[in-house]
Amino acid sequence: MLNNPQTVAVRALGFLAGNRPEFDRFLSGTGLSRDDLDHRPIPGEHLAAILDFLITNEPTLLRFSRAIELPPEAAYEARRKLARDATMPIPARRRSAGS
Repeated sequence: MLNNPQTVAVRALGFLAGNRPEFDRFLSGTGLSRDDLDHRPIPGEHLAAILDFLITNEPTLLRFSRAIELPPEAAYEARRKLARDATMPIPARRRSAGS
C-alpha cells in the first residue's frame, strides 16, 4: 500500500467518511462536496486534498495511521508521490495544540 498513493488516499477517505463530524469538517475545510467524491476514478486533485487534510490535522492523521496500521509518514509519502502529477504544493504541517 505504501507504493500506491491513490490507495492511501482512498483509505483515508473511507476513514474520514466513517466519522460524520470529521467528514463534515473535511468537506468544509476543503470545499469539496459529496458529489465531488463520487466520481470514479477520484480526480488526483481530490486525492491530494484528502491527504492534505490529514497532513494538516495531526490528531486525525495519528488516528488514521493507527486504524490502518501504517506510520503517519505513509500519508506524507503518498502526498509527495501525488505531487509529481499535481500542481498543488504540499501544505506545511500544523502543530497540534499541545506541541
